[in-house]
Amino acid sequence: VLPAMETTRTFKGAFRERVFRARFSSMCPTEVQRAMACLTVPNEEEAESVDARMEIDLRLSLAFSRFQTKYFRTNFGQHLFDLVKHLTYGPCQMPTLWFCVHRHCQVQEFSP
Repeated sequence: VLPAMETTRTFKGAFRERVFRARFSSMCPTEVQRAMACLTVPNEEEAESVDARMEIDLRLSLAFSRFQTKYFRTNFGQHLFDLVKHLTYGPCQMPTLWFCVHRHCQVQEFSP
């Protein structure tokens, strides 16, 4: 949102007549259609907070990925890294991993 706001702004508030935001949290047709029917003006502070969160997530993920790669390489030897070059971490990976493990456990415990 911020780049669009910057390129169209010639005076304070100019983007408000040309850039709109659709707010939705899922890709189901009714949600997207509702969002398109209720377009809003972008909030510059919200856009800046999203940019800041993305920057923090990126820096945290990079630092922790380097740390854990070095830690596992030092403590678990090269045999692990014959298969994998880097171990990565991201804020979305842990919840996603939980869903995958949870589903795997459900499948393993299922008896017809």
